[in-house]
Amino acid sequence: MRWAVVIGAFLASLALVGLLRQMALRAGMLDVPNARSSHASPTPRGGGLAIVIVTMVAAAAEAILARGAMVDSLVWLVGGGLVALAGFLDDLHGLSAIKRLGFHFSAAALLLLANGGLPALPWPGGAIELGIFGWIIGAVAIVWSINLFNFMDGIDGLAAAQAIFVVGSFAWLQGSDAGGGASLPLLALAGAATGFLVWNFPPARIFMGDVGSGFVGFALAAGALLTARHAPTTLWTWLVLNGVFVADATVTLVVRLVRGQRIYEAHREHLYQRLSRRWQSHRTVTLTAIAVNLLWCLPWAVATVRVPDLGAAFAAAALGPLFMVVAMFAREALHSRVCEQNLK
Repeated sequence: MRWAVVIGAFLASLALVGLLRQMALRAGMLDVPNARSSHASPTPRGGGLAIVIVTMVAAAAEAILARGAMVDSLVWLVGGGLVALAGFLDDLHGLSAIKRLGFHFSAAALLLLANGGLPALPWPGGAIELGIFGWIIGAVAIVWSINLFNFMDGIDGLAAAQAIFVVGSFAWLQGSDAGGGASLPLLALAGAATGFLVWNFPPARIFMGDVGSGFVGFALAAGALLTARHAPTTLWTWLVLNGVFVADATVTLVVRLVRGQRIYEAHREHLYQRLSRRWQSHRTVTLTAIAVNLLWCLPWAVATVRVPDLGAAFAAAALGPLFMVVAMFAREALHSRVCEQNLK
């Protein structure tokens, strides 16, 4: 059943992306390169809409087939729909940062209401209930996840490969209990992202667009919260699996804040962007991220499942070096920029 969902989602997405690409080309919906871009030629965008449609269909099917999962399914349909709508409008003609955040926080509030707040965090000596602070932390974390994927969707194949890795690893670690009402949409998301990756793997023939990247970020946050009630995976597991994206996006955001730069403006300062310029290859960067995920993040995620009470310690051990590497490259880039300015 699980493989049937994944394969069906893959085939549906593969066909839909091809159709969306033809529609984008006819409508002139192209991502034209500029000084802040990481691509060199005009490329159709909005292919992530296929991921949205396929995942939404799966969520609707979950609501029909398993009535006990109705609330979870509504979260995917309404919350995910709000995020996808904001991204679609932004792809079409641009949307102000305030309006985007309004959509995002509305979706986050819906997810938290459906889940009863942030789940208890496994901790040595017993789980920690965060109470009202959990709602605040949860809302910020969900909105950050939405925007994190948007920030990290800047080179060919990276965001889709990350989504496949996170959901695929979760399904493997979760085992026979695929996570309650979130199971069908998550499996469909993995299959749909794989179908999209066929078109988006370097050199990309279509981009995901904000409609897809924001939705995937919300979907992974929803998956983490809605499946936290179903052992053996925990929120720590999801955090570790997303470690590569969390480290790069967070360090870059903090650096830009410290330097007084507008964090919502497009730029090319993420580590993955700097590496793509240094190596002159999107493919190499995407494959490197996949290798780091499999060889570093996945073993630590397994540890959070084997000993859940030590999940926080394992997450710190997994993310700490990733943050240090990103910070080291950010410092190197800043030093190089200062030297160039001094020479002038």
